[in-house]
Amino acid sequence: MNAAAPTALDWLLASRQSEIASLRHLLHAGQLTGEISQLIHVLQRERGASNIWICSQGELFGDELPQRGRDVTHCMKSVVALLPALPAAGETRPGSSRLFSRIAAALYALSELPALRQQVRVLDITHAVAMARFSAVIRHLLNLVFEMVDTACDPGVSRALLAMFSFMQGKELVGQERAIGSAGFAAGRFTAEQSAQMLALIEAQERCFSHFIRFADAHSLQCWQGLGENESEVERLRRVACTGARTDERGAAVALRWYQRLTQRIDGLKNVEDSLAHALMQRCRQSIADAEAQTSLPAGELQQQLAAEESQPSARFYLSVEGWAAQPASALAADGLTPQLGRSVLGLIQQQAKRLQDQDDELASMRASLEERKQIDRAKLLLMRHHHYSEEQAWQTLRKMAMNQNKRMVEIAAALLAVASAFSDTPK
Repeated sequence: MNAAAPTALDWLLASRQSEIASLRHLLHAGQLTGEISQLIHVLQRERGASNIWICSQGELFGDELPQRGRDVTHCMKSVVALLPALPAAGETRPGSSRLFSRIAAALYALSELPALRQQVRVLDITHAVAMARFSAVIRHLLNLVFEMVDTACDPGVSRALLAMFSFMQGKELVGQERAIGSAGFAAGRFTAEQSAQMLALIEAQERCFSHFIRFADAHSLQCWQGLGENESEVERLRRVACTGARTDERGAAVALRWYQRLTQRIDGLKNVEDSLAHALMQRCRQSIADAEAQTSLPAGELQQQLAAEESQPSARFYLSVEGWAAQPASALAADGLTPQLGRSVLGLIQQQAKRLQDQDDELASMRASLEERKQIDRAKLLLMRHHHYSEEQAWQTLRKMAMNQNKRMVEIAAALLAVASAFSDTPK
Protein backbone atom coordinates (compact mmCIF):
# COMPACT_ATOMS: atom_id res chain seq x y z
CA MET A 1 0.00 0.00 0.00
CA ASN A 2 1.33 3.39 -0.92
CA ALA A 3 2.16 5.77 1.91
CA ALA A 4 -0.27 8.63 2.38
CA ALA A 5 0.71 11.81 0.59
CA PRO A 6 2.01 14.64 2.83
CA THR A 7 -0.65 17.05 3.97
CA ALA A 8 -0.55 20.84 4.05
CA LEU A 9 0.24 20.60 7.76
CA ASP A 10 3.19 18.29 7.03
CA TRP A 11 4.61 20.82 4.60
CA LEU A 12 3.96 23.67 7.02
CA LEU A 13 5.89 21.86 9.75
CA ALA A 14 8.67 21.10 7.28
CA SER A 15 8.84 24.80 6.42
CA ARG A 16 9.25 25.73 10.06
CA GLN A 17 11.82 23.01 10.70
CA SER A 18 13.82 24.28 7.74
CA GLU A 19 13.58 27.80 9.13
CA ILE A 20 14.89 26.60 12.50
CA ALA A 21 17.80 24.82 10.81
CA SER A 22 18.68 28.05 8.96
CA LEU A 23 18.53 30.00 12.21
CA ARG A 24 20.82 27.51 13.93
CA HIS A 25 23.26 28.01 11.07
CA LEU A 26 23.03 31.76 11.67
CA LEU A 27 23.67 31.21 15.39
CA HIS A 28 26.91 29.45 14.47
CA ALA A 29 27.76 32.26 12.05
CA GLY A 30 27.15 34.74 14.86
CA GLN A 31 29.55 32.86 17.13
CA LEU A 32 32.14 32.85 14.37
CA THR A 33 31.65 36.58 13.80
CA GLY A 34 32.26 37.24 17.49
CA GLU A 35 35.52 35.29 17.42
CA ILE A 36 36.62 37.03 14.23
CA SER A 37 35.99 40.41 15.87
CA GLN A 38 38.28 39.39 18.74
CA LEU A 39 40.94 38.17 16.31
CA ILE A 40 40.78 41.45 14.39
CA HIS A 41 41.10 43.37 17.66
CA VAL A 42 44.31 41.59 18.71
CA LEU A 43 45.64 41.95 15.16
CA GLN A 44 45.00 45.69 15.43
CA ARG A 45 46.93 45.72 18.71
CA GLU A 46 49.83 43.85 17.11
CA ARG A 47 49.78 46.22 14.14
CA GLY A 48 49.84 49.18 16.55
CA ALA A 49 52.77 47.84 18.54
CA SER A 50 54.65 47.02 15.34
CA ASN A 51 53.87 50.52 14.08
CA ILE A 52 55.47 52.22 17.09
CA TRP A 53 58.40 49.77 17.06
CA ILE A 54 59.20 50.69 13.44
CA CYS A 55 58.55 54.42 13.84
CA SER A 56 60.84 54.56 16.92
CA GLN A 57 63.54 52.61 15.09
CA GLY A 58 63.37 49.77 17.58
CA GLU A 59 63.33 51.87 20.76
CA LEU A 60 59.70 51.43 21.90
CA PHE A 61 57.36 48.46 22.39
CA GLY A 62 59.99 45.80 21.76
CA ASP A 63 58.82 43.87 24.83
CA GLU A 64 55.20 43.93 23.63
CA LEU A 65 55.71 42.39 20.21
CA PRO A 66 56.08 38.71 21.27
CA GLN A 67 52.99 38.86 23.48
CA ARG A 68 50.93 40.50 20.75
CA GLY A 69 51.90 37.68 18.38
CA ARG A 70 50.90 35.05 20.94
CA ASP A 71 47.52 36.75 21.45
CA VAL A 72 46.85 36.58 17.71
CA THR A 73 47.86 32.91 17.54
CA HIS A 74 45.51 32.08 20.43
CA CYS A 75 42.55 33.87 18.81
CA MET A 76 43.31 32.24 15.46
CA LYS A 77 42.76 28.82 17.05
CA SER A 78 39.34 29.89 18.32
CA VAL A 79 38.33 31.12 14.86
CA VAL A 80 39.58 27.99 13.08
CA ALA A 81 37.69 25.79 15.55
CA LEU A 82 34.40 27.45 14.52
CA LEU A 83 34.93 27.30 10.76
CA PRO A 84 32.44 25.02 8.95
CA ALA A 85 33.63 21.48 8.32
CA LEU A 86 34.90 20.70 4.84
CA PRO A 87 32.44 18.75 2.68
CA ALA A 88 33.02 15.02 2.55
CA ALA A 89 34.24 13.45 -0.68
CA GLY A 90 31.49 13.69 -3.26
CA GLU A 91 29.37 15.99 -1.08
CA THR A 92 28.25 19.33 -2.48
CA ARG A 93 26.94 22.32 -0.58
CA PRO A 94 25.09 24.71 -2.88
CA GLY A 95 25.73 28.36 -2.13
CA SER A 96 28.94 27.74 -0.17
CA SER A 97 31.47 28.54 -2.90
CA ARG A 98 31.97 32.21 -2.00
CA LEU A 99 32.10 31.46 1.73
CA PHE A 100 34.74 28.77 1.25
CA SER A 101 36.73 31.12 -0.99
CA ARG A 102 36.66 33.83 1.69
CA ILE A 103 37.82 31.32 4.30
CA ALA A 104 40.69 30.18 2.07
CA ALA A 105 41.84 33.77 1.47
CA ALA A 106 41.68 34.62 5.19
CA LEU A 107 43.61 31.52 6.24
CA TYR A 108 46.29 32.14 3.61
CA ALA A 109 46.70 35.75 4.77
CA LEU A 110 47.00 34.61 8.39
CA SER A 111 49.63 32.03 7.42
CA GLU A 112 51.91 34.85 6.22
CA LEU A 113 52.00 36.58 9.62
CA PRO A 114 55.11 34.76 11.00
CA ALA A 115 57.25 36.00 8.10
CA LEU A 116 55.86 39.52 8.53
CA ARG A 117 56.63 39.48 12.26
CA GLN A 118 60.22 38.48 11.57
CA GLN A 119 60.69 41.37 9.16
CA VAL A 120 59.19 43.78 11.68
CA ARG A 121 61.37 42.46 14.46
CA VAL A 122 64.63 43.03 12.57
CA LEU A 123 63.37 46.33 11.07
CA ASP A 124 63.72 44.89 7.57
CA ILE A 125 60.48 46.46 6.33
CA THR A 126 59.16 49.98 5.93
CA HIS A 127 56.38 51.32 8.10
CA ALA A 128 54.01 51.73 5.13
CA VAL A 129 54.54 48.19 3.81
CA ALA A 130 54.17 46.58 7.24
CA MET A 131 50.94 48.44 7.96
CA ALA A 132 49.55 47.58 4.52
CA ARG A 133 50.24 43.88 5.05
CA PHE A 134 48.65 43.83 8.50
CA SER A 135 45.66 45.72 7.08
CA ALA A 136 45.34 43.22 4.21
CA VAL A 137 45.01 40.35 6.71
CA ILE A 138 42.29 42.25 8.56
CA ARG A 139 40.52 43.06 5.28
CA HIS A 140 40.30 39.36 4.41
CA LEU A 141 38.73 38.66 7.79
CA LEU A 142 36.22 41.47 7.29
CA ASN A 143 35.38 40.05 3.86
CA LEU A 144 34.55 36.76 5.56
CA VAL A 145 32.18 38.56 7.94
CA PHE A 146 30.62 40.40 5.01
CA GLU A 147 29.94 37.09 3.27
CA MET A 148 28.03 35.86 6.33
CA VAL A 149 26.05 39.12 6.46
CA ASP A 150 25.21 38.79 2.76
CA THR A 151 23.77 35.28 3.19
CA ALA A 152 21.75 35.84 6.39
CA CYS A 153 18.12 34.79 5.95
CA ASP A 154 16.46 36.28 9.04
CA PRO A 155 15.81 40.06 9.07
CA GLY A 156 16.50 40.50 12.79
CA VAL A 157 19.72 38.53 12.64
CA SER A 158 20.69 40.17 9.35
CA ARG A 159 20.19 43.60 10.93
CA ALA A 160 22.40 42.66 13.89
CA LEU A 161 25.07 41.24 11.60
CA LEU A 162 25.01 44.33 9.40
CA ALA A 163 25.34 46.62 12.42
CA MET A 164 28.30 44.62 13.67
CA PHE A 165 30.01 44.43 10.29
CA SER A 166 29.66 48.19 9.74
CA PHE A 167 31.02 48.86 13.20
CA MET A 168 33.96 46.46 12.75
CA GLN A 169 34.80 48.18 9.49
CA GLY A 170 34.68 51.61 11.14
CA LYS A 171 36.88 50.40 14.00
CA GLU A 172 39.43 49.07 11.52
CA LEU A 173 39.56 52.49 9.86
CA VAL A 174 40.31 54.03 13.26
CA GLY A 175 43.21 51.58 13.54
CA GLN A 176 44.52 52.66 10.15
CA GLU A 177 44.20 56.30 11.20
CA ARG A 178 46.24 55.51 14.31
CA ALA A 179 49.01 53.97 12.19
CA ILE A 180 49.26 56.85 9.69
CA GLY A 181 49.05 59.45 12.46
CA SER A 182 51.80 57.75 14.45
CA ALA A 183 54.10 57.77 11.43
CA GLY A 184 53.43 61.44 10.67
CA PHE A 185 53.88 62.62 14.24
CA ALA A 186 57.04 60.53 14.67
CA ALA A 187 58.52 62.17 11.56
CA GLY A 188 57.59 65.64 12.84
CA ARG A 189 55.49 66.45 9.76
CA PHE A 190 52.74 65.06 7.56
CA THR A 191 53.12 64.77 3.82
CA ALA A 192 50.26 65.94 1.61
CA GLU A 193 49.47 62.29 0.88
CA GLN A 194 49.33 61.39 4.57
CA SER A 195 47.05 64.34 5.32
CA ALA A 196 44.73 63.29 2.47
CA GLN A 197 44.73 59.73 3.80
CA MET A 198 43.78 60.97 7.26
CA LEU A 199 40.88 63.00 5.86
CA ALA A 200 39.65 60.05 3.80
CA LEU A 201 39.83 57.70 6.79
CA ILE A 202 37.89 60.10 9.01
CA GLU A 203 35.16 60.48 6.38
CA ALA A 204 35.00 56.72 5.84
CA GLN A 205 34.64 56.15 9.58
CA GLU A 206 31.65 58.48 9.68
CA ARG A 207 29.97 56.51 6.88
CA CYS A 208 30.53 53.17 8.62
CA PHE A 209 29.37 54.41 12.00
CA SER A 210 26.32 56.05 10.42
CA HIS A 211 25.41 52.64 8.95
CA PHE A 212 25.96 51.05 12.35
CA ILE A 213 23.63 53.59 14.02
CA ARG A 214 20.91 52.74 11.49
CA PHE A 215 20.85 49.02 12.37
CA ALA A 216 22.19 48.73 15.94
CA ASP A 217 20.25 47.72 19.05
CA ALA A 218 19.43 50.25 21.79
CA HIS A 219 22.05 49.07 24.32
CA SER A 220 24.89 49.19 21.79
CA LEU A 221 23.82 52.69 20.73
CA GLN A 222 23.89 53.75 24.37
CA CYS A 223 27.44 52.40 24.71
CA TRP A 224 28.39 54.25 21.53
CA GLN A 225 27.00 57.55 22.77
CA GLY A 226 29.20 57.34 25.86
CA LEU A 227 32.40 57.34 23.79
CA GLY A 228 32.39 61.04 22.89
CA GLU A 229 33.91 62.14 26.18
CA ASN A 230 37.56 63.20 26.51
CA GLU A 231 38.26 63.24 22.76
CA SER A 232 39.18 66.91 22.50
CA GLU A 233 42.90 66.12 22.29
CA VAL A 234 42.25 63.59 19.51
CA GLU A 235 40.42 66.27 17.53
CA ARG A 236 43.24 68.75 18.11
CA LEU A 237 45.86 66.30 16.88
CA ARG A 238 43.63 65.38 13.94
CA ARG A 239 43.59 69.02 12.85
CA VAL A 240 47.38 69.09 12.94
CA ALA A 241 47.56 65.89 10.88
CA CYS A 242 44.94 66.90 8.31
CA THR A 243 46.29 70.43 7.74
CA GLY A 244 49.94 69.40 7.62
CA ALA A 245 50.75 71.93 10.37
CA ARG A 246 53.87 71.51 12.43
CA THR A 247 53.81 70.93 16.16
CA ASP A 248 56.31 72.31 18.67
CA GLU A 249 56.31 69.02 20.57
CA ARG A 250 59.00 66.38 20.08
CA GLY A 251 58.04 63.87 17.42
CA ALA A 252 58.44 60.72 19.53
CA ALA A 253 56.49 62.19 22.45
CA VAL A 254 53.52 63.41 20.42
CA ALA A 255 53.48 60.21 18.35
CA LEU A 256 53.29 58.15 21.52
CA ARG A 257 50.53 60.33 22.95
CA TRP A 258 48.57 60.10 19.69
CA TYR A 259 48.99 56.33 19.74
CA GLN A 260 47.79 56.14 23.36
CA ARG A 261 44.72 58.33 22.75
CA LEU A 262 43.69 56.39 19.64
CA THR A 263 44.32 53.11 21.47
CA GLN A 264 41.97 54.27 24.23
CA ARG A 265 39.38 55.04 21.57
CA ILE A 266 39.81 51.64 19.92
CA ASP A 267 39.48 49.90 23.29
CA GLY A 268 36.26 51.86 23.87
CA LEU A 269 35.02 50.82 20.45
CA LYS A 270 35.77 47.21 21.38
CA ASN A 271 33.31 47.51 24.27
CA VAL A 272 30.61 48.58 21.81
CA GLU A 273 31.62 45.75 19.50
CA ASP A 274 31.25 43.27 22.38
CA SER A 275 27.77 44.66 23.04
CA LEU A 276 26.90 44.15 19.36
CA ALA A 277 28.19 40.57 19.50
CA HIS A 278 26.04 39.92 22.57
CA ALA A 279 22.99 41.45 20.86
CA LEU A 280 23.65 39.32 17.78
CA MET A 281 23.70 36.10 19.81
CA GLN A 282 20.56 37.13 21.69
CA ARG A 283 18.79 37.87 18.41
CA CYS A 284 19.80 34.47 17.01
CA ARG A 285 18.61 32.60 20.09
CA GLN A 286 15.37 34.59 20.26
CA SER A 287 14.60 33.89 16.61
CA ILE A 288 15.20 30.18 17.17
CA ALA A 289 12.99 30.19 20.28
CA ASP A 290 10.21 32.02 18.40
CA ALA A 291 10.38 29.60 15.48
CA GLU A 292 10.37 26.58 17.79
CA ALA A 293 7.37 27.94 19.69
CA GLN A 294 5.48 28.46 16.45
CA THR A 295 6.33 24.92 15.42
CA SER A 296 5.50 23.07 18.62
CA LEU A 297 2.39 24.72 20.04
CA PRO A 298 0.11 25.15 17.01
CA ALA A 299 1.29 21.90 15.48
CA GLY A 300 0.54 19.97 18.66
CA GLU A 301 -2.96 21.33 18.85
CA LEU A 302 -3.58 20.58 15.21
CA GLN A 303 -2.18 17.08 15.52
CA GLN A 304 -4.71 16.37 18.28
CA GLN A 305 -7.51 17.61 16.08
CA LEU A 306 -6.24 15.60 13.15
CA ALA A 307 -6.02 12.50 15.33
CA ALA A 308 -9.64 12.98 16.33
CA GLU A 309 -10.58 13.09 12.67
CA GLU A 310 -8.34 10.15 11.73
CA SER A 311 -11.15 7.60 11.94
CA GLN A 312 -13.03 9.40 9.17
CA PRO A 313 -11.69 8.47 5.71
CA SER A 314 -12.43 11.92 4.37
CA ALA A 315 -10.63 13.75 7.20
CA ARG A 316 -7.24 13.85 5.41
CA PHE A 317 -7.01 16.54 2.76
CA TYR A 318 -4.72 17.47 -0.11
CA LEU A 319 -4.15 20.97 -1.33
CA SER A 320 -2.75 22.10 -4.65
CA VAL A 321 -0.82 25.33 -4.90
CA GLU A 322 -3.53 26.80 -7.10
CA GLY A 323 -6.37 25.42 -5.00
CA TRP A 324 -5.86 26.66 -1.45
CA ALA A 325 -5.11 30.26 -2.39
CA ALA A 326 -8.25 30.55 -4.49
CA GLN A 327 -10.68 28.75 -2.19
CA PRO A 328 -12.28 30.17 0.98
CA ALA A 329 -12.23 28.17 4.21
CA SER A 330 -15.79 26.95 3.62
CA ALA A 331 -14.79 25.32 0.34
CA LEU A 332 -11.95 23.54 2.09
CA ALA A 333 -14.37 22.24 4.68
CA ALA A 334 -16.54 20.81 1.93
CA ASP A 335 -13.53 18.81 0.72
CA GLY A 336 -13.35 16.82 3.95
CA LEU A 337 -12.07 19.17 6.68
CA THR A 338 -14.24 20.26 9.54
CA PRO A 339 -14.80 24.04 9.28
CA GLN A 340 -12.83 24.71 12.50
CA LEU A 341 -9.85 22.61 11.41
CA GLY A 342 -9.91 24.02 7.89
CA ARG A 343 -9.79 27.59 9.21
CA SER A 344 -7.01 26.69 11.64
CA VAL A 345 -4.74 25.07 9.07
CA LEU A 346 -5.47 27.69 6.42
CA GLY A 347 -4.85 30.47 8.93
CA LEU A 348 -1.50 28.98 9.90
CA ILE A 349 -0.47 28.62 6.27
CA GLN A 350 -1.45 32.20 5.54
CA GLN A 351 0.38 33.46 8.64
CA GLN A 352 3.52 31.54 7.66
CA ALA A 353 3.33 32.83 4.09
CA LYS A 354 2.85 36.44 5.25
CA ARG A 355 5.68 36.19 7.78
CA LEU A 356 8.07 34.78 5.19
CA GLN A 357 7.03 37.47 2.69
CA ASP A 358 7.62 40.19 5.30
CA GLN A 359 11.04 38.70 5.97
CA ASP A 360 11.82 38.66 2.25
CA ASP A 361 10.78 42.31 1.90
CA GLU A 362 12.96 43.43 4.82
CA LEU A 363 15.89 41.34 3.67
CA ALA A 364 15.54 42.77 0.16
CA SER A 365 15.90 46.28 1.59
CA MET A 366 19.05 45.34 3.52
CA ARG A 367 20.46 43.40 0.58
CA ALA A 368 20.02 46.49 -1.58
CA SER A 369 22.19 48.40 0.89
CA LEU A 370 24.81 45.64 0.78
CA GLU A 371 24.70 45.53 -3.01
CA GLU A 372 25.38 49.27 -3.17
CA ARG A 373 28.42 48.78 -0.95
CA LYS A 374 29.66 45.93 -3.14
CA GLN A 375 29.28 48.03 -6.31
CA ILE A 376 31.25 50.90 -4.79
CA ASP A 377 33.98 48.49 -3.65
CA ARG A 378 34.17 46.96 -7.14
CA ALA A 379 34.43 50.41 -8.71
CA LYS A 380 37.20 51.35 -6.28
CA LEU A 381 39.06 48.15 -7.16
CA LEU A 382 38.67 48.95 -10.85
CA LEU A 383 40.25 52.38 -10.37
CA MET A 384 43.02 50.91 -8.22
CA ARG A 385 43.87 48.34 -10.89
CA HIS A 386 43.76 50.56 -13.96
CA HIS A 387 45.04 53.84 -12.52
CA HIS A 388 47.24 52.48 -9.70
CA TYR A 389 45.33 54.50 -7.11
CA SER A 390 45.45 53.82 -3.41
CA GLU A 391 42.13 52.84 -1.84
CA GLU A 392 41.74 56.37 -0.45
CA GLN A 393 42.49 57.95 -3.86
CA ALA A 394 39.93 55.68 -5.54
CA TRP A 395 37.31 56.64 -2.98
CA GLN A 396 38.02 60.36 -3.37
CA THR A 397 37.81 60.01 -7.17
CA LEU A 398 34.38 58.40 -6.96
CA ARG A 399 33.24 60.99 -4.45
CA LYS A 400 34.40 63.90 -6.62
CA MET A 401 32.72 62.44 -9.72
CA ALA A 402 29.47 62.03 -7.79
CA MET A 403 29.58 65.62 -6.54
CA ASN A 404 30.43 67.04 -9.98
CA GLN A 405 27.55 65.17 -11.62
CA ASN A 406 25.13 65.64 -8.70
CA LYS A 407 24.57 61.89 -8.45
CA ARG A 408 24.80 59.26 -5.75
CA MET A 409 28.13 57.51 -5.52
CA VAL A 410 26.54 54.13 -6.21
CA GLU A 411 25.21 55.51 -9.53
CA ILE A 412 28.73 56.59 -10.52
CA ALA A 413 30.09 53.18 -9.48
CA ALA A 414 27.44 51.36 -11.52
CA ALA A 415 28.21 53.50 -14.57
CA LEU A 416 31.94 52.81 -14.29
CA LEU A 417 31.35 49.09 -13.97
CA ALA A 418 28.99 49.10 -16.94
CA VAL A 419 31.60 50.84 -19.13
CA ALA A 420 34.29 48.43 -17.95
CA SER A 421 32.18 45.32 -18.45
CA ALA A 422 33.83 44.66 -21.80
CA PHE A 423 37.16 44.06 -20.06
CA SER A 424 37.78 40.52 -18.88
CA ASP A 425 39.56 41.61 -15.67
CA THR A 426 36.68 43.66 -14.38
CA PRO A 427 36.49 42.83 -10.63
CA LYS A 428 33.62 40.57 -9.65
